[in-house]
Amino acid sequence: MIRLFTLFCKLNQISLSDRQWVEKETVSFFPCNHVCPACGAKEQLRRFAHYDRYLVELKGNQPESYSLVIPRYRCDSCGRTHALLSSCLVPYRSYSLRFILYVLRCYFLRESTIGKLCSHYGISVATLYSWKKLFLKQKALWLGILETLVQESHTFLAGMDGQFLKGFHRTFRVSFLERLPCTDREVPLPATESPPAIT
Repeated sequence: MIRLFTLFCKLNQISLSDRQWVEKETVSFFPCNHVCPACGAKEQLRRFAHYDRYLVELKGNQPESYSLVIPRYRCDSCGRTHALLSSCLVPYRSYSLRFILYVLRCYFLRESTIGKLCSHYGISVATLYSWKKLFLKQKALWLGILETLVQESHTFLAGMDGQFLKGFHRTFRVSFLERLPCTDREVPLPATESPPAIT
């Protein structure tokens, strides 16, 4: 996956809609200026194909869905293919980054009950809690345990900008709010039969 980070102002100051943000970053991508994320080869990325994906963003404080065309590039050196993702897209999620952060901000500021919040934005309570859990985990990862206890979540959200998104991706090799791969401790053990009693 090729991640684009071109807008470096604070996320709540970007005047573009998320769809416009994606289009702007996609148009500004020149493969000759990037290396293959897999092998590091220069000037080897070629337009290969595309796929459609949904984007849910906020428009007038209401969720709105769009279909986006995501270009794919193939590396002539190693043969791997990579999707070109804007920094406002969270890998493997339909909701835009700003949508998720806005809902979390409303949650942390307690602007409404959880039921009303989820109903208004068209998400389930389980989705909200999974976003919250991942946000708090990655906030602690970025700030460290002691500083994350001191800094309020809504203050952390207000200070997020493109530099933060780029730095987080470079440091941890995942995008902010992207689900991390499961570790052995997170995967439930399969049910096994108890061994037969020794007589």
